[in-house]
Amino acid sequence: MYIRDMWRIYSFTVLFLIVVFSTYCSAVNETQFVNTTKSKLKILGVFGHLGKSHFDVFEPLLKELARRGHEITVISYFPRTDNAKAKEPLPNYKDINLTDPKVGVYLDIIDLNQLKPSFFHVINDLHLLRSMADFACNTGLRHPLITELLRSDEKFDVILTENFNTDCFLGFVHHFKVPYLFLSSHQIMPWTNNDMSNEDNPSYIPTIFMGLTRPLDFLDRLTNALIVPFLKVVYEYWFRSADQVIANEVFGSNLPKLRKIAEQSSALLVNTHSSLHGSRPQLPNVVEIGGLHIPPRINPLSKDIAEFLDNAHDGVLFFSLGSMIKMTTMPQEKLDAILKVLDSIPRKVIWKWETDELPHKMDNVMTRKWLPQFDVMNHPNIKCYLGHGGLLGLSEAVYVGLPMILVPMFGDQFHNAAAAKTRGAAITISFNDLNEQSLRHAVDACFNDTSYRENAQRLSKAYRDRPATPLKTAVWWTEYVARGNGNPYFRSEGADLPWYQYHLIDVVLVLIIVSTALIYIFFRLIKLLLSLLSAIKGKSGSQAKEKSKLKKKD
Repeated sequence: MYIRDMWRIYSFTVLFLIVVFSTYCSAVNETQFVNTTKSKLKILGVFGHLGKSHFDVFEPLLKELARRGHEITVISYFPRTDNAKAKEPLPNYKDINLTDPKVGVYLDIIDLNQLKPSFFHVINDLHLLRSMADFACNTGLRHPLITELLRSDEKFDVILTENFNTDCFLGFVHHFKVPYLFLSSHQIMPWTNNDMSNEDNPSYIPTIFMGLTRPLDFLDRLTNALIVPFLKVVYEYWFRSADQVIANEVFGSNLPKLRKIAEQSSALLVNTHSSLHGSRPQLPNVVEIGGLHIPPRINPLSKDIAEFLDNAHDGVLFFSLGSMIKMTTMPQEKLDAILKVLDSIPRKVIWKWETDELPHKMDNVMTRKWLPQFDVMNHPNIKCYLGHGGLLGLSEAVYVGLPMILVPMFGDQFHNAAAAKTRGAAITISFNDLNEQSLRHAVDACFNDTSYRENAQRLSKAYRDRPATPLKTAVWWTEYVARGNGNPYFRSEGADLPWYQYHLIDVVLVLIIVSTALIYIFFRLIKLLLSLLSAIKGKSGSQAKEKSKLKKKD
């Protein structure tokens, strides 16, 4: 009896241990996705460009990260205003303000009298980009607050920085030794595609510097194929060489080559969307966040603007050339043509104009030095947008579904305008061709040709329909890169290859050498064979002659 009871106890104990052990083993073998990193990050944002429109794209992401409890330090020329702080205090959002009252920022600085768009505008654009890069690097990196930051014992988990016209600010990545993300307020630059080994086949992907309409014809492909490598070489040997000198002075002589740091980007967040700029192959860490700056809600308009728009029963033309162009510098001949057309159309016009008064009063036109652009566009009586092709205003018009008249003048505006024209949502006018006739025709088509509105509405639906909002996507990628789990896996191995390996130059050369050697050997063998055959034939002939002589003697 005792033995039986002991056996039962022993059996129960063994069974219990087996069950527990099996459960433990299954738990151990089960895949676990556990975020072992801290939930609150220290993030450094580095934005050394003085263009407000660029920073306007990135600011919503920075504020949202702060709302999520992360500690944000932002180097820029655009600190949060007292009014913004009063509306939404964000104590974990810290500004390092680079603003110099003597210099200011890039607002209303483009003098249209000096603007002469031509086929060779690329050279002018490169010169402008280089001069802005020189100023940003020399002034921003030598600011006393930057010196103080570099001498401090601050530590960060991830860095966000703009990808544009200079790499000098990548020195912060080396200094703090943390992963980083590039943010682009526009289509990807050619040299960035090169750094990341992202596809930029010139046969069908138009470069940002040319206003090429898709699909590309032969001349477009020829132009594209020549300009893309030219831009990459110019950036490598003109831009980067100058940036390296300044960066070495600030961050130390042990700073690696800026290109090497640029190649280590964990992700690139781009302010574009394939519905507008076209579908193209992208690396998994090149993420489209087009419309990041577009707010989630529409704010009520001021009483005077609301009344003006509410009473415009025949529709309103919204006219704005963005934050950098100084409209009052429009050449007189073109300004007279614009005023004549706007004064004569049977519709109202709301116009961003930098001074208190127009050259002459027009009853159907309201001007303001500043306008809440997105809120105005969403008014139901706004029927057409007249702009310059800047990506912020154009993206907002696409989001709302407005047909457009676009007059590109510099930078990526040609590229953006061509993209909207390709989708059938915009009429484009060359600045050189801007006159009374061309503008009148464009305005008439924008209001009366229903195809533009229908195409704009279709484009709007495609632009909005995404698995997640641009802001949520950008936040997720920032936190993901900071966690570091997938950073090594998303980078293209092509980014680490020298150019001759990437383009298979070494393989092609070996194949040419081997093929040449084989052809040479083949012809030598043929020649040798022919020689042998000739010798054999000659020997046979000699033997036949000898036999013939012997027969005669006999």
